[in-house]
Amino acid sequence: TKVIFDTVDLHFLRERRAAEHAGNAAIQRQAEASRRQEFALMRACDVTLVVSPVEKEMLAKEAPDVTVEVVSNVHDVYGRRNDFAARKDIVFVGGFGHPPNIDAVRWLMKDIYPRIRDARPDITLHLIGDMPDSDRSEFQAPGVNIHGRVAELGPWMDTCRVALAPLRFGAGVKGKVNMAMSYGLPVVATSIAAEGMWLHNGEDVLIADDAPSFAAAVLRLYEDASLWQHLSDRGLDNVRQHFSFDAAREALRRAVA
Repeated sequence: TKVIFDTVDLHFLRERRAAEHAGNAAIQRQAEASRRQEFALMRACDVTLVVSPVEKEMLAKEAPDVTVEVVSNVHDVYGRRNDFAARKDIVFVGGFGHPPNIDAVRWLMKDIYPRIRDARPDITLHLIGDMPDSDRSEFQAPGVNIHGRVAELGPWMDTCRVALAPLRFGAGVKGKVNMAMSYGLPVVATSIAAEGMWLHNGEDVLIADDAPSFAAAVLRLYEDASLWQHLSDRGLDNVRQHFSFDAAREALRRAVA
């Protein structure tokens, strides 16, 4: 029997980046402990699955004795149900059970959305995902609609104009980016959020890593119908090519061959 370790993403990498972002020695020690544990599991298995080529390349350097294959996220392709003119507002999807999402919302609310609202006070920010009551009171502000956990993302994927992924640390492939693109909803993301997804700035996504640039990218995409259409089309193509069930089925065949 072939034993396969499906990492989902590299936990030690997320912790390592969190430690670097926060300058926290305790998290750095936890990251090293996670690294030892994950590498032990990899060496005990026949094949290790990761979700992005970035992680495969990292393991080739840090654990060259491990057999690694890429089997990425899998998404239905829902398609674009509304065009540019029929949409408004911006949306972030991510629950507070995941530390990168907490940091992303704090950065979004403190440094990014105020710049957007100063330029376009008509743009509402929708926050979707589990959020404790204590945090709701912190983030409630004019122009912000906190929905919490919702049963279905479609109503926002179909009617918002721009999806946001302002992640400053993390690992793996970001489901919030895949999900938006599967609906033809263009995304503004950081480099970390777009990592390992075969995305290119200005072609499939807009990438920005500081607050002024991120806000400017959102406003540019929000107001440029031609750019919006291009990113919508290319995002759908990206999901079909790399994150569809057919793509995953072929990658899994290679992994177990």
